[in-house]
Amino acid sequence: MLCCFGMQNEHAVDKWAEQEFGQALLGDQRRTARAVAMAKAIAAHPSGLLTQVFAKSDEREAAFRFVRNDDISPSALMDAAHSRTALRCAEHPFVFVAVDQTDLSIVDNQRTKGLGDTGTAGSRGSGLQVVNSLAVSPDGVPLGLLSQQYWTRLVGKRKLVESRRKRPPEEKETGHWLAALSQSQARLASVSTECLPWFQLDRGADAWPVHLFAQKLDGYLTVRASWNRRLWRAPREPQRYLWGHVEEQTPMGTHLLHIPREPGRPARQALLTVRATPVELDLVDHQKQRHHKTPLWAVLAHEDQPPPGIEAVRWLLLTTHPVHSKDDALRVLGGYTQRWRVEEFHRTWKSGACQIERTQLRSKENILRWAVLLSSVAVRVERLAKLSRTQPDLPATTELDEAEIEAARLSTQRKPSKAGQVPTIGEVTLWIAELGGYTGKSSGGPPGIIVLTRGLQRIELLAVHLRRTAEHPPDL
Repeated sequence: MLCCFGMQNEHAVDKWAEQEFGQALLGDQRRTARAVAMAKAIAAHPSGLLTQVFAKSDEREAAFRFVRNDDISPSALMDAAHSRTALRCAEHPFVFVAVDQTDLSIVDNQRTKGLGDTGTAGSRGSGLQVVNSLAVSPDGVPLGLLSQQYWTRLVGKRKLVESRRKRPPEEKETGHWLAALSQSQARLASVSTECLPWFQLDRGADAWPVHLFAQKLDGYLTVRASWNRRLWRAPREPQRYLWGHVEEQTPMGTHLLHIPREPGRPARQALLTVRATPVELDLVDHQKQRHHKTPLWAVLAHEDQPPPGIEAVRWLLLTTHPVHSKDDALRVLGGYTQRWRVEEFHRTWKSGACQIERTQLRSKENILRWAVLLSSVAVRVERLAKLSRTQPDLPATTELDEAEIEAARLSTQRKPSKAGQVPTIGEVTLWIAELGGYTGKSSGGPPGIIVLTRGLQRIELLAVHLRRTAEHPPDL
């Protein structure tokens, strides 16, 4: 299977893989060349199982040697890919940076791989924790990863809340979030002083060190509130709290928000009432018993009448972006919706086209090398899928080779294009999705990664045959 949503023409794959890992400092140019070759192969046959990516025995053996080589640093692979992302970002005045934590659940029944805990106490598994920072263009197209922070949770009972409070942030999981923010900012600054980050974080990042970091940021940060925090008050003033104070504000108006489909949840439109106000939080460092007066803007978006059986949208966003008008508030809300891009990336990376959670590699470091390569391919898949939706009139040849286009046409019994005309990427994507089981509007939205991957698998053999026939036409 070639790659555009997992597949594109050979030249495009070569160029992408060389840009992504061609500058990796792995101690030997042959290792760098191997990383590039592996990225090409994964893009052509995305899978979490190394044995399914590499069909030939010599290529498979070389790939195993690569991921098992302790002299190859996973950080060096990340540095190369994340630096390339920063260069893509430099073309824009600002980029959204969607930051989110997830776990990679990997089978380790014997506890021999050096992994930690995942899940909850009731459904505990094994694997890795990771915070990913995904750069997204102003029009919502994924550009690549700026940071990945991997770690393992200690096996066993978690420490009591009070004991965790007294530990410095860098010794808690908050420290990984801060490292992701700092590294992302530094990467952007290293290539451009013009492109500013606007970080988008969910409730798991509503921590006082994150808010303090945002105060010094050359850019903006928005985080969804998880706590009803105390507001700063003068002596003898009554104590006020965040949620109640924002709810008292006069509505700025309403906004119709499109909520995309998710597994088990159809796409829908939500009518939101919008309020906004400046606030000053009273943030407490429990270790040092220090209070920090922290100015922010709060934007509350609430759905008053959700559909029956559907949980109402209720977002309280804390942001460093000034909010002086309804347009400012909607800009903050729109930015926060770009955080969905990192969730989509996680699905593609973990259980979608790339399936990193299926890996059977036997040590943490081996898994990390493989995970980094797969993460770059997963972003590429998401980026190409998004482009097919936002720029469907592009010629299909910008992402697919002629054999793939012809294989999709023949398989769906479409009429040939007129002489000199090339079908659009939107048209060919639809043909491929239909082969993967896409049923149009009844599917609930545009073609997703899964149906595209299935469709591409179904045209693979025909595309190979068409290429070989073109290269070696039969004697007449």
